[in-house]
Amino acid sequence: MVRLPLAAQVMLAGGDRYLAANLAGFRVLVADTFRMKPEEFAIQAMLQKDISWLNPAHEDNYYIAAAILSEPHLVPAAQYVLRRAADARPRDWTPLFYYAFNLYHFEKNPAAAAQALLEGVARTDDIAEQWGLQALAARWIERGYHTGEAARIVGRMAEEAPPGGFRRYMKKRTERLLQLDRLTMLAQEYRTMRGQAPARIEDLVDAGLIDRVPVDPLGIGFAVNQAGEPIFRDSGNAGGH
Repeated sequence: MVRLPLAAQVMLAGGDRYLAANLAGFRVLVADTFRMKPEEFAIQAMLQKDISWLNPAHEDNYYIAAAILSEPHLVPAAQYVLRRAADARPRDWTPLFYYAFNLYHFEKNPAAAAQALLEGVARTDDIAEQWGLQALAARWIERGYHTGEAARIVGRMAEEAPPGGFRRYMKKRTERLLQLDRLTMLAQEYRTMRGQAPARIEDLVDAGLIDRVPVDPLGIGFAVNQAGEPIFRDSGNAGGH
């Protein structure tokens, strides 16, 4: 329930800022969050920001921030802790992963989230971890950029990937983005011709704009949403057919 000024925390730790960070960390670590009130969570957030200021590389602090500071009004404090941890731990990709997760789910910024994930790729020598981060980044790029720009970004990622299954997978993601970009342009042409948006993706075929609906390389397929805009069927907002 008490948060002392930073200067007082350092003084009580004998002038050792790292000890002060650890002492505050112990308080955060043993807090019974199941019984904490909103105002107590706010104090915890301030304590965790203090720890980050005293020792931004503090590992327990960024893990706890990622796990506990997940309410919308607490996320800015978590992001402060996670970004500082990422900057202070240049060989650790995990704070960037949590930072990206918050950008995507709470701040609704998939483009910035994807860039944070890509920043983490260079921090691991584990190929599986690199591919996992890039694959998730590619999905978020699809949601954060115009389709044509997303295709160019994912295409560059595919070209930079080593030969093999992962490169083929990224090329498939690039191909389906290019297909969606073309379908989007055709839907605009359909509006010009018919004065209304297509109700089904097959309407583009019926109008003679394409011979057939393209095959999605990932086997999921295309649809149109309620606004008549082409989308991937797995996009979560497919209100059309």
